[in-house]
Amino acid sequence: MAQNLAQSQPYEQPSVAERLRQPKTAEQPAVSQRRLPISGFEILLGAICGIVIVCFAVNIIHSRIEITNAQRNLQTTQTQLTRVSNANASATQEISELSSRSRLDAVATKNGLTLTSQNIRNVSK
Repeated sequence: MAQNLAQSQPYEQPSVAERLRQPKTAEQPAVSQRRLPISGFEILLGAICGIVIVCFAVNIIHSRIEITNAQRNLQTTQTQLTRVSNANASATQEISELSSRSRLDAVATKNGLTLTSQNIRNVSK
């Protein structure tokens, strides 16, 4: 039994989890966490860029509001135009009905008037 223990064991590479648990060696240099100073020009440049971006955003919002207002005004105008066109069509139809030959004959007969073909003249512009 003692001989079984004396045999050499094959070498196995450590798993990824074991490698992560091992402390880092001094082979890698330490990274310094030093911040670089920001100059006054860089601060001024950043502020100017921020102001320009805010101005563009306000301009875009203003333009969209103006476009929405123009679309609403256009829609209101188109609605009014449709109403007036419908009113004109109704008025034209009513004029046609009131000036029809059969209605004129009925009104003339009701009032005791007679219509002779000899007295009719057509006038056109």
